[in-house]
Amino acid sequence: MFWWFAAAGPGNVIVGPWHASLATGGADASMYTRNYVAITALLALNRNEAIYFEAQHDDDGRKLSTNCDYDITVAPIQARWWSITAYADDNFLIPNAANRFSYNVRSFGIVPDGDSIIALGSRQRPGNWLPTGSLGGGFNLLLRLYNPDAELVEAPALAKLPSIKLVGKCP
Repeated sequence: MFWWFAAAGPGNVIVGPWHASLATGGADASMYTRNYVAITALLALNRNEAIYFEAQHDDDGRKLSTNCDYDITVAPIQARWWSITAYADDNFLIPNAANRFSYNVRSFGIVPDGDSIIALGSRQRPGNWLPTGSLGGGFNLLLRLYNPDAELVEAPALAKLPSIKLVGKCP
C-alpha cells in the first residue's frame, strides 16, 4: 500500500475505493506519518495545498490487478490541477512500452458533456489508455488534487471522485 497511513482512523477519509490521510503534510501528522514521508522522500503538502487519495481496489472492493481491465470514470474534479498515476505493488511506476504512467488535467481528453474515461489495463484500448503492464500482480492508483476547492478542503468525504469499474472478466 502506497499510503499505508491513510487507512480508516482519525484524520482520514474514505470515498468509494479512495482513501486519504488529511494529516499528511500538516502539523497534525503523527510521528509514524512524518517518518514514512521522510523515509520515502515524498513531498507531502498540507491539505489546503494538496489532498492525496489512494486506491487499491475497484468500486466493488476487488483488489486491482494488472491481469484485468478497468474504466476510471472522471467527472469534473474540484481542484485547480489533478493527476492519476498507476504504481506497481513495489510503489514504483509500472514499466510499459507506451512510456505512459499517468493522466492529468492537461493531458486528459475530456468529453464536453461531462464524464470521461481512462481505460486502465495491459491491453491497449482507444482513448485515454493507461497501461498497467503485463507482469501480473497488483497495483494502486494515486489521485493528487492540487489547490482543491474550499468545499473539498472542508468536507473531503463529500468529494465526487473517479469511479473504478472492472471491464469484462478478470482471470
